[in-house]
Amino acid sequence: MKKGHKAAIYIVSVLLISAVISAAVIFAANDAFALTKSGEERAFVLSEDMSVKDVADRLKDEGIISFPLVFRIYFSLKSDKEFFPAGEYTLSPAMSYDEIRYELFGIGKPRSEIRITIPEGYTTDEIIELFVSNGIGSRERFIDVIENYDFDYAFISLIPKDERRKYRLDGYLFPDTYMFYSDSSEEAAIDKLLSGFERKFTAEMASDAAVAGFTTDEIVTLASIIQKEAYYLSDMAGISSVFRNRLAAGMKYLQSDATALYSEEYDTYENAGLPPGAISNPGYAALEAAVYPANTKYYYFVTGNDKKAVFSKTYAEHKRAIAAIKANS
Repeated sequence: MKKGHKAAIYIVSVLLISAVISAAVIFAANDAFALTKSGEERAFVLSEDMSVKDVADRLKDEGIISFPLVFRIYFSLKSDKEFFPAGEYTLSPAMSYDEIRYELFGIGKPRSEIRITIPEGYTTDEIIELFVSNGIGSRERFIDVIENYDFDYAFISLIPKDERRKYRLDGYLFPDTYMFYSDSSEEAAIDKLLSGFERKFTAEMASDAAVAGFTTDEIVTLASIIQKEAYYLSDMAGISSVFRNRLAAGMKYLQSDATALYSEEYDTYENAGLPPGAISNPGYAALEAAVYPANTKYYYFVTGNDKKAVFSKTYAEHKRAIAAIKANS
């Protein structure tokens, strides 16, 4: 090969390598300094103190950064800290490495927190209103997130698509007392409730429900009805047994007053079987009762004047119970 050809190949190779290095530097700089990055906020949870490498890998896995090695090098130059503290943070792919560092270590202006209690049995609309009334998010954005946001929970992928269903995540917004940042995004707020459901509705409960012939969504729907029908926790397992017995016996209608009050399409006096989705967001006791009903032969119940459930095996007994309650009211 002539010397001129070798020189040309060398020059081209150098230029190509230089171009590749330049492009890598540009991409890494954009990742570090957020020159043109974009993306929505999301919850980022560290359950325990994690090393810089672990956090960098998590940030890459969740799409917040693209170059974990560059993040680690940059971080080592800017900080002498070796571990990130456990907690829940709000991060975005649009943030620079410094902004991520500030958020994870609470550097800069403190963020105020709000304590919000979501009562058991609240509907999704009531939960949205509770957030908005506390200054978190907007109703329109909450609805969009609930209907469309791609949350990373296995149970969401199993929710059946049914055009009659009011909201996709009905029943899964777990009621509890939570702390939220006052500037939390709608995604972060809903993610916290879904995380609560994932913690409470265990794999064992899902497995036991499946053995009994119920999907997780069917159990959540049943639990939402139990939550609305029962005034006392002690009645939940019995009420669950009534609905489970009616389903097992092939009775066409569950005849729940709570479903009739909720929506015409959910009315179990007019529509066979379980409704297309949950009518409320049930607490743990209702979920547990739905999976583990009392062992009874009851097919009917009515709420007495003291709000206790009165159970009956036959329709004739049920009619007598109703008459007795009316006579004493």
